Amino acid sequence: MILLSNGTVVDGSGSPGREASVLIHGGRIRDVGTVVAAPDMEVVDCSGLTVAPGFIDVHSHSDLEVLEHRPEKVLQGVTTEVVGNCGFSLFPKLPSEKLVPSFDLFERRGAWTWTDAAAYFDDLQKVGSRTNVAALTGHATLRANVCGIKAARLDSAEWRRMERRLSSCLEQGSIGFSTGLNEAPSSYGDFAELARLCRIVRKHDAYYTTHLRDYKFHILQAVEEALNLGRETGVSVQLSHLQTVGRMNWEKMDAVLDLVDRAERDGVDVGVDAYPYLAGSCHLTQILPSWALEGGTGRLLERLSDKETRARIADETEANLGNGWENLLIASVRERGHQWIASARARSHQSLVGRTIYRVAEERGRSGVETALDLLQETRASLMIVSFNQSEENLRKVLSHPLTSIITDGVYTEGNPHPRTFGTYPTLFGEFVRDKGWFTVEEAVRKSTALPARRFKLERRGLLAPGYWADVTVFDAERIGTRADYMEPRHAPRGIHHLLVNGEWALREGKLLDRFPGRPLKHRG
Repeated sequence: MILLSNGTVVDGSGSPGREASVLIHGGRIRDVGTVVAAPDMEVVDCSGLTVAPGFIDVHSHSDLEVLEHRPEKVLQGVTTEVVGNCGFSLFPKLPSEKLVPSFDLFERRGAWTWTDAAAYFDDLQKVGSRTNVAALTGHATLRANVCGIKAARLDSAEWRRMERRLSSCLEQGSIGFSTGLNEAPSSYGDFAELARLCRIVRKHDAYYTTHLRDYKFHILQAVEEALNLGRETGVSVQLSHLQTVGRMNWEKMDAVLDLVDRAERDGVDVGVDAYPYLAGSCHLTQILPSWALEGGTGRLLERLSDKETRARIADETEANLGNGWENLLIASVRERGHQWIASARARSHQSLVGRTIYRVAEERGRSGVETALDLLQETRASLMIVSFNQSEENLRKVLSHPLTSIITDGVYTEGNPHPRTFGTYPTLFGEFVRDKGWFTVEEAVRKSTALPARRFKLERRGLLAPGYWADVTVFDAERIGTRADYMEPRHAPRGIHHLLVNGEWALREGKLLDRFPGRPLKHRG
């Protein structure tokens, strides 16, 4: 038995913190309150520290990294992750070629292939994980599995295969279905296609999470599309990393949140998630018109080499750009992406990391859009960017909304990954709770634990209460924070003292332990 004694217990419910002890036995919480230490207990003095449920990141891109036992999530207090977001999952099995750059996130999979959710969960069980892992089935992966990077509507045989594969993954414990509707190939799915798939999701009492079709000029229509899927099919809808991108679209945020509130009042089961940063991150190809990516990266590069087609791509890209080129920071160049052979020229592109597209364009004497297209050609479309999208006022509105769960949306890349990968929750509790006072500790804990657990029906998780799994984070509310920023993101956070996952130590006295107590969390529809 483990006794976390004399800490300030913030139990995840939103109730005021109180001085209490937490007794853990057999992987679960046995008692919370006044507990007298006994000889058979491992007693840990938590005086002056906050004892909270482990943070639950329901928008993670650590699909492969959980199998590799990467430490970044547990170092920031995360005990549970939901992977397979934005339409990209590791199952069902991906074709070996003719993919788009976003699938590069999984290029380290090597000989690993997962035909379905069961195969993925089996490997999680075999190799273990630092965190608990639930997994969505990605629309982009499903589409690529049945028809490659094809913009046309599915034929009847492709439809049967896609429906069969989605149903199979959901039956095997996948927690739901995700889309990434502003990037190929998920963007090729129309409303009718999504509704047909969402009916399958609803049948399994699972979840639909969506990277919206647009966050810029057409965000209101994109939000309506998602909410209408909920209205028409009855599926639970989660709006991923909600924001309005670009200064000229910031004024739309109130209208966006009004759509969400009205839908909830009308009976739509809707939720929201967001990260506590003004900037996001994505592949540079995400700013292109989706038709340019049909057929995969090779066809994109061919189109960029054709003068007339390139001009069309440039015009449409410029017209749809929500923010200026000065707001797009090059974060990484994936030299291995799509078998791009490392060379002296390839290595020279690493000097781009940490510079904006605008700055590179000035140095080259080219326009921003032509420079972006040049870089895509030179690097075989392997650039990741950090994009400064939001206003602080809008960030506060979204984070404060009662339906919003806090997420990382962290993506592991070379170069300078977005700092959210390393410090989302320390940033939340350090900058936004302690320093800016946007939330109480209790409300921030609720948004990071009980709210996402209830939203995704993660049974017996997200609260410090008898009978719940002992996923526990112990942190110093006065010290928690991080040095990770956009130029130097690779810093471990400070102030996280202890972490338990399913009652086993994952972090002790701030030190990472070589243990993998996480479990696959299979949905039971």
